[in-house]
Amino acid sequence: MEMRRTRSFAVAVFALTGLLVAPQAGRAQSCKVCADQRAACMKNYAGPACKTEYQMCRKACKK
Repeated sequence: MEMRRTRSFAVAVFALTGLLVAPQAGRAQSCKVCADQRAACMKNYAGPACKTEYQMCRKACKK
């Protein structure tokens, strides 16, 4: 249960970071941030958690 909460928290932090950075950066830069965040996430967390965060970031990036 502890691991699940940690992953959920990490996904929320990455998603929030992506949403806060996206409006300040240009479209290409914010999409680059998504890739960078995914790479960092994959070093510490399982693939499904990182995939969800990456998809949310890319969706925000396209807007």
